[in-house]
Amino acid sequence: MDIMTPLRTCITVAALLTFALPVGAEQAPAAKAPPPIADFVRHAEFSQVTLSPDGQYIAAVVPNADKNHENYLAILDGKTAKPLQKLPAGPNHMIHRYTWVTDQRLVVSLAQRLGGLDTPMATGELYASNADGSRMSILFGYRGSGNTGSRIKQDTLRYAAASLISDEPINDNQVLIATREFSNNREGNFTGIEKLNVMTGRTMRIGTSPARDAAFIADHQGQVRVAYASENFTRLKLWTRASNEAEWQLANDPVQSGITLRPVGFNRDNSKLYVESSQGAAPNAIELMDLTSGKRARIYQGKFADPVLLLPSADRQDYYAVITADGPRALHYIDEDSREAQLTQALAKNFPGELAYFSSFSRDGKRAIVHVLSDRNPGDYYVFDLDTRNARYLVSASRWIDPQQMRPKQLIELQARDGLSLHGFLTLPAGDKPYPLIVLPHGGPFGIADDWNFDPEAQLFASRGYAVLQVNYRGSGGYGARFEQRGYRQWGLAMQDDLTDATHWAVQQGYTQNGRICIYGASYGGYAALQGAVREPDLYRCAIGYAGVYDMRVQLDSSDTQRIYNGEGFLRQTMGDDRDDLLRRSPLGGVERLKADVLLIHGGEDQRVPLKNFRIFTQALDKLNKPYDSLVEPDEGHGFFLEKHRQQAYEKMLNFLDRNIGPSSTQAGTTN
Repeated sequence: MDIMTPLRTCITVAALLTFALPVGAEQAPAAKAPPPIADFVRHAEFSQVTLSPDGQYIAAVVPNADKNHENYLAILDGKTAKPLQKLPAGPNHMIHRYTWVTDQRLVVSLAQRLGGLDTPMATGELYASNADGSRMSILFGYRGSGNTGSRIKQDTLRYAAASLISDEPINDNQVLIATREFSNNREGNFTGIEKLNVMTGRTMRIGTSPARDAAFIADHQGQVRVAYASENFTRLKLWTRASNEAEWQLANDPVQSGITLRPVGFNRDNSKLYVESSQGAAPNAIELMDLTSGKRARIYQGKFADPVLLLPSADRQDYYAVITADGPRALHYIDEDSREAQLTQALAKNFPGELAYFSSFSRDGKRAIVHVLSDRNPGDYYVFDLDTRNARYLVSASRWIDPQQMRPKQLIELQARDGLSLHGFLTLPAGDKPYPLIVLPHGGPFGIADDWNFDPEAQLFASRGYAVLQVNYRGSGGYGARFEQRGYRQWGLAMQDDLTDATHWAVQQGYTQNGRICIYGASYGGYAALQGAVREPDLYRCAIGYAGVYDMRVQLDSSDTQRIYNGEGFLRQTMGDDRDDLLRRSPLGGVERLKADVLLIHGGEDQRVPLKNFRIFTQALDKLNKPYDSLVEPDEGHGFFLEKHRQQAYEKMLNFLDRNIGPSSTQAGTTN
């Protein structure tokens, strides 16, 4: 099991900390050829790296090189990092998440790569194993039997799923789980609260949710005291109670209060609840809510961006910092005098330009995993001794990526035509401007955002000489609830205007020039790419749609989103439901105006954005004798999952881009 190839050497940094840093970090390397495409399409080698509660083991999720649809849980020695055990997910399954529930035992939630999606989806199954591979058993799911918590029904259209409510055991070998039954009638069901024995799989129902499809948060004493559920994916209600035996009380209804409260976790004495609050046009804030009085105290609020994540303290009884996003990822310390805060600030001095934080602790708080990442680094992990202040390099997420060969993400801000402030990122290649430019709108569209973290797609394009513009148009997440709501029913309208305005901004700033601009995106980004080419036929020389929506009526009628509870209501609220208007705002409705060269890529099994989008759009192009390039992978879903298919797609994209706007292109300074 060759998963520990050494990449770092040990050096001493000042008198405070001892670190293993990247080889050659002391001086810039000589110029190198750009990395191969394969380096940017490979799945991360390590993720979810954690310590066992007693610090004797390290666990990490590792892809199975021999089987594309599987991964495994690697167990390493906590002191030497020597590989000890592989815990497989099982045939055609993948590990979704895992949790240490005792010093020796882990509970794993499983996922499958379903036909409709490139990202494996949780199946609701739970299995458990000891760290040495013994006593492995299915706890909950269709493969369980006997006394396990399986809820599979004779009617195959109904099934149940489970997830952990908390990774804190409530007593010996028992944890809290949430269970949900699903059916094909799009009706949600009330969520059950159960105790699960992680050795036998036996469960005992102890309660239920106050609303359909609710999620829960338990306090540090194993009392499930918080429930929350959404209506049409847009209005999140919050309930609280004093104990497992108490009645649920509605604590916040955003329709009445005008404020949305998303619960995060309890404070040390369980008297208060950390919540992320959304109100008005301001970015979301972290607040501490008194559960008796309901009063909230502000902990953190950014200037324009929402908080990213709360970091648990060493004993997991509270939180010590907030990861922020107003600029490059940074930390806001809730208590700057805490040991975690002081040590993290010392860590930061050894990783300039990167975010370094404690991501996992042993129970006694003496050992920790340090996670280091940046816009140029997919992530490194170190084992840290809090007493000796010694850190030892462990593994990298993508060891083949050399951060010194990657390009920085520049934060940008511009004004849309209606005065709305837009934020985003610009990744520039080596050399002087102007550059050939790729405008890269993200998918989603709602609640999703481009961020400062490492982006293999943007880095791939930049390594080939292209500038990449990523703007978080209205509707994106990360800038407060009002900013997201501004995108409702604005497909092809103000959302598209934001991308157009950002493109003109890039030209005005001298980053690119007319005739050397292509727009490319996936999913909603594919819609935006083709709609941009339709609405602005003289702005974009080429357009690439990857799993894109080309007829919004298909999305309303046939996508897997409309088949789930609240899904159709969400689509109608955010897209609209006037069918003539949906066609007018679709690329299909304006295909005759298209001048740009077009490349379309789609998966034959895509359920999120059905292949029908591709078929009817290419039929319209054929009817008008408009040429286009295409690539369809029959067995792929919403985006390509297999690395060989991803490589093929990006090879085709780069060839297409080179023909139209690349360094060898003769089109600079011209217009369509």
